[in-house]
Amino acid sequence: MPWKSKSHQSDNAPSSNGLNSKQDNVSNSSPVVETRSDTASHESITSQNSSSTTHPSAQQWSYQRGAQSATTAAKQIEDDMREVRNIIANYSIEPLEILHLVDRWLQQLVDEFFEQRDHFKYILYESWQNQELPNIKYDNNDPIRQIYAANKELEKARDNVLSHKSFNDLNSYLAQADEQAIDEMKEKFNSLIGQYDQVLQHLEVIDKQINTTTGGDNYISDIRSKLSTLKRLNNKESHTICIVGLEKAGKSTFINALLGFELLPIASERCTQIRTVLKPTLGNNDQQLFATATFYDDQEFQVFFSKMTKKTDENEAQLTQRKEAVLQKRESLKAKFPAEYFRVQSSNNVERERNDIIKRLNEYITGELYVNIIKEVAIYTDKLPGKNYELLDVPGFDSPIKEHRDAGLQAIKSADAFLFLTSGQQPSLTEPQITLLQEIQQNHFEAMQRAFGIITKLDLCQTATICHEHYRKTCAELVDKRFKPERIFAACPRIQIIDENSEEYQVIDRKLNSFGDDLAEGFNRSKEALDKFIKYELPKTHLKQLIDIGRTRLVRLVMERLNRIKEKQLLPSNLANVSIDEYIKQQNTENWDHLYYEGIFQPVFDEANTWHATIVTKNRAEFIDDIHQKFRDSFLDLTKEFVQRKFPIEKLVLEKYNAAKLQLNVHPVDTEIRARLSIELEKLVNQTSDILAEYLYHKYVSEMENLLNNICLQSQDLYCTKLTLEKCIIETHALVLRICRPVIMATLRYSYIDLTVKQDAIHELLCIAPIVAFNIANRPKPDTDGDLLGSQIQACAEFLADKTTTSSWAIRTLFRK
Repeated sequence: MPWKSKSHQSDNAPSSNGLNSKQDNVSNSSPVVETRSDTASHESITSQNSSSTTHPSAQQWSYQRGAQSATTAAKQIEDDMREVRNIIANYSIEPLEILHLVDRWLQQLVDEFFEQRDHFKYILYESWQNQELPNIKYDNNDPIRQIYAANKELEKARDNVLSHKSFNDLNSYLAQADEQAIDEMKEKFNSLIGQYDQVLQHLEVIDKQINTTTGGDNYISDIRSKLSTLKRLNNKESHTICIVGLEKAGKSTFINALLGFELLPIASERCTQIRTVLKPTLGNNDQQLFATATFYDDQEFQVFFSKMTKKTDENEAQLTQRKEAVLQKRESLKAKFPAEYFRVQSSNNVERERNDIIKRLNEYITGELYVNIIKEVAIYTDKLPGKNYELLDVPGFDSPIKEHRDAGLQAIKSADAFLFLTSGQQPSLTEPQITLLQEIQQNHFEAMQRAFGIITKLDLCQTATICHEHYRKTCAELVDKRFKPERIFAACPRIQIIDENSEEYQVIDRKLNSFGDDLAEGFNRSKEALDKFIKYELPKTHLKQLIDIGRTRLVRLVMERLNRIKEKQLLPSNLANVSIDEYIKQQNTENWDHLYYEGIFQPVFDEANTWHATIVTKNRAEFIDDIHQKFRDSFLDLTKEFVQRKFPIEKLVLEKYNAAKLQLNVHPVDTEIRARLSIELEKLVNQTSDILAEYLYHKYVSEMENLLNNICLQSQDLYCTKLTLEKCIIETHALVLRICRPVIMATLRYSYIDLTVKQDAIHELLCIAPIVAFNIANRPKPDTDGDLLGSQIQACAEFLADKTTTSSWAIRTLFRK
């Protein structure tokens, strides 16, 4: 049977005779060694008898036998040292027992933490009240605070900036404000728009908290957009004025009059093809700059080029030829992209250089090929009506290309004012003019508030009566199209640019004098009115529009939100008696228990339990491997020198006092060495146990303590376990030595001469740690003559399996498979 000793074939349990038989085989020297010694001695004696009559001394033979026994004992000690080292390193700890020990430690920490939960709650309460706990998302009752603050601000706005009194005061101010109050009006505007913007912010806070419908958001966004536009317009440093009119309305003449020289041709045929901007001079930045021509980029050019269509009298071949001409012309100008600059270089020949530039600009402005090549021509002059003005001629309304017309309408939208020029020779507006005005009003309903009507060519009337009649009819037409009467002027711009000594000037001057001041002074009056509008009326208009937004739109939104707060009871009724901070403090105190257990204690407690369970269950295999490897590596490292020691037993026997010298007895010395080595090895086991205990404590106990201290990141020592390192060392020692001590006794402490006590040590090992004993007995066999310890464990296990002890069942289960 497999549990029988390999060196015994008897079926009986090991007895003293059996062990004595084993002792005869293994004591002092192996049977093989002893047989060889006897044979050698016998051969020696026989040889000597043949050659001499002298026989060897009996004492000499006894010494040789003793010396051989000493050598064998020393070797056996060294073998046992290696064996016990290997057994302790690989088999003498039960990782599962260590796992249960660590599990108990961790559970102790969790239990301690749970028992102190109310104590932690008391300690953390003050920190929580002071909002000093960083490990939770502190509930500042932001929604209530925000609604409360927004409600207070809206009530304040309702009673102040949005009150009837405030609007009446502002309207009275506007009625009395004169041209000297321009800066004051702008200041009032900026102050008022800032207050309106704050009101919108408070409205958005309320809407966010009460989930107002998307429509409310759109209203607020629309108001904000209008406020932004008004603010941008009010703070503009440069003002743009568009000059609008269809063919033969006299735009070119009017522009030339503003410039003070003829830049644009004034022929009766349509001639202005390019958007032209009159800008104020750049001052000291570039005094020589007279004009710039900006070109369309590639993408813009492709859009317009692709939409070129045939003229009325043009066939397909002619259109293709015209397109090719446009491409060739653009290619020839590419070296000047993105803009061409025209400068007056010499101060001595200003007039000549300017005329040369004008000639080149005329080619651009009137050349049909340049319509889709040149985006804009800018001319710098000091003749404009006021400082920081820009006059923009938008010829796109005559273009068949939609993008040109859209660009013209967009220019009017962004302009501060626009001049609509119409010929007084045709007092009734034509269909194209009416269409143009309708497009302007449809796209920009407020545009007519910025419109000026300029009636031209009344100087061509034959009589004053006809002039007055045409003027009256044209004014009526313009008023019908929503022009303000005070912004309609009759003008003769032609007289502004011709020589006073010329006959043409004399003729026109006589007509103007006879036709009345409205026509004679109309051009200058239009410039003055435009300058007044930009400087005074425009800021006043902006302020009035701002007031209207507040009166008609903001007031309604504010009242709706205040009523909704009351209807939905978003704020407690007792806020009239306590401050918001006191109210929130009361609420927080009432909710502290829930917040503590759900938001602070329980998350940490759950995390600790999860980590604990993961260690002892999910990561059990890793834990066992880690503990086994840690113990093994530490023990082997500590016992490196221990296992390398040598023992001169023969020398020690000879030196021993009170020992019989006639015969060498190695047993006392052998026993003494083994006793000393066993004590020393047990100390090394203790050191290894200390290393293992410290490793377990820091890796698991300290880590669990750190996890539990997450209950308050601000104070990392709020929880401190009662489980000390010293206690863990003691408990680890108990587990380790419980097995290692009988292993030492069964392997190293006694030699096979003392098989009785050695058997008792093996019995103890089997009873204390049957699994360890089983692992030792079934370990890979060494390459020597046999596994004596394994054989003894098997024999003792057979004997103990039939006993009625607490460990018999485990022994039978393990060894009788």
